[in-house]
Amino acid sequence: MLAACGQPSGGGHDASAAAAAAPLRQLARGDVLQARLAPVAASLPFTATLNALTSIEVAAEIDASVREVLVREGETVRRGQLLARLDGETLQQALVEQQAQLANDEARLRLARLKLDKQRELYQQGFISKLAFDEVDSEYRIREGDVNARRSQLARARKSLADTAVHSPMDGVVYARRIQPGEQVSRNQKLFAIADLSQLEATASIPARQVAQLQPGQRAHFRVEGATEPFAAQLLRINPVANAGSRTFNAYLRVDNRAGRLQAGQFVTGEVILREISDAVRLPQAAVRDADGSKPWVMLLDGNTLRRQPVSIVLRNDSERVLAVRGVELGRTLLAAPLLGLKPGDRVALPR
Repeated sequence: MLAACGQPSGGGHDASAAAAAAPLRQLARGDVLQARLAPVAASLPFTATLNALTSIEVAAEIDASVREVLVREGETVRRGQLLARLDGETLQQALVEQQAQLANDEARLRLARLKLDKQRELYQQGFISKLAFDEVDSEYRIREGDVNARRSQLARARKSLADTAVHSPMDGVVYARRIQPGEQVSRNQKLFAIADLSQLEATASIPARQVAQLQPGQRAHFRVEGATEPFAAQLLRINPVANAGSRTFNAYLRVDNRAGRLQAGQFVTGEVILREISDAVRLPQAAVRDADGSKPWVMLLDGNTLRRQPVSIVLRNDSERVLAVRGVELGRTLLAAPLLGLKPGDRVALPR
């Protein structure tokens, strides 16, 4: 009986041996990730509206009726391109009359010049008085003034006739056409609106508590509805005076639109890059436990065993929900997010 009592009992197995003998929990590919270097940026989100950096209204220079309109809204035009023709028949007649009157005035001036030269000789020889010579000289100067005035009138008539052809003052896109053939227009009436869409400006409203983080020259990116790719921008300037009522500040970002993929008036959402790090491990926020506490950590795979690995967070991007961390060796495998029932010390099988 003593010998029987001295035999070992079957319930005394070591706990670690039992754990080692336990089946491994199989992980899926989406459960793990590898530690890799990738850029992480701290950013300030914004919403904005795109506006044309340069736009101009083309106005009529004369009172006239519209003879022909050559462009429509949405058409691309070049500097100097003909946009419309106004009726110039009356102006053409006025020009011919001015030319004829100038010819008559010039003939009278030539006659007055001949008379002045002859009277000067007689005066120098003492055959006429100073008063008689002054009268002839005065007549000549009057004729000379008439010619100069007529030339000015002729120049204005030529310009008015030239103004019947309405040209584009810049390269751009016609975004407003306000006339139709046959309409009567008056001087300074707006005919077309043209915008240069190759360079756009995004106007964003920034809360007062965040505006101090912005500096001209900072990079930004944004998205528009319907586009799959983000667009780049650069912060140009910040209005130093807050908007009344909202206490926000306008920030202006330049957008290169030479490819023509954006339109003025589009609403965009984006981020201004405040700081960027490229020499740290980029992880999704879900992979880092206690990320808002004093001792953040990740669940690292050491062989087939899960191990707690402390990390330090150097930068976070809440809009993309990613973190830049240090403390994890490159290439190491870790859990991408907490998994129910798994804790440090548990054994797992990597996805095949």
